[in-house]
Amino acid sequence: MPAIKPADASPNQRERLWQIDFLTRFRGQVTRQDLVRRFGIAPSNATRDFTLYRQLAPDNLDYDHRDKVYRRTPVFQPLFTYDREHTLQALSLGQGVGLEPCAQAIMVDAAPALNQPNLETLASVSRAIYAGQALKIGYVSVANGESIREIVPHSLVNTGLRWHTRAYCRSHGQFRDFVLTRITSTHEINDEINANVEAWPQDEDWNNELVLELIPHPRASYAHAIELDYGLAPGQSILVPVRAATAGYLLRRWGVDCSPDARLNPDEYQLALRDPEGVAKQVNLAIAPGFTVETTQP
Repeated sequence: MPAIKPADASPNQRERLWQIDFLTRFRGQVTRQDLVRRFGIAPSNATRDFTLYRQLAPDNLDYDHRDKVYRRTPVFQPLFTYDREHTLQALSLGQGVGLEPCAQAIMVDAAPALNQPNLETLASVSRAIYAGQALKIGYVSVANGESIREIVPHSLVNTGLRWHTRAYCRSHGQFRDFVLTRITSTHEINDEINANVEAWPQDEDWNNELVLELIPHPRASYAHAIELDYGLAPGQSILVPVRAATAGYLLRRWGVDCSPDARLNPDEYQLALRDPEGVAKQVNLAIAPGFTVETTQP
């Protein structure tokens, strides 16, 4: 009897097989209800999908009869090929973009991402986030080179330039950002985390939200052009809700002048931060354009 392949399934069933594979790889577990809710199918159809998936990849899933959940095995091998950009989009949008990217209706081009995380690293971190587990990682920092860290990740962060995981660092006893592309190895730590210290509700900068006020650069020759860029009326500002933990990334990505006197070149920095001294009392602006220690000094 010839071997069955994913391509032999109908397009709709192949989409559901991909969902099983995706959730198993990046979440570590999957249930029939995941398919029922996502695709609006009957539980009996979901059962048939899992039966077919286990025929296609018999070593990928273990069924937990107590919790009624399929769990990823240590020898899991993905059934589908994953594009990094598509995978990151799926994680960001809640696994809702499906197996195949939609065809472009018109010709569109975009600047390519120059760095994207290794998919196995991304999968390991995302599973740890979902399960609330710690990881032992090899990590290379610009300041200190390579070291071994124990982290408890709780979120992924897209800075617009690269992907981080926000995590409690047991080595330093504080929440920090770890660039995914700098993680060289990952190993699960099967111990209970200290939820009173290491879980996301304890991350003050993550949970502290503020509103940044951005204005057209006061020294711009033609402020109206900047107002048109951002859909602003004359004299109007942009109000941006942001987490304290990620504010610096936003300001750097959008090239916002954060100097106290808007001294940066307005041809390069078209926006300026209102009241940078006040913002600096709530947010670490070390990476923000134009910020200096003097900004916070009287």
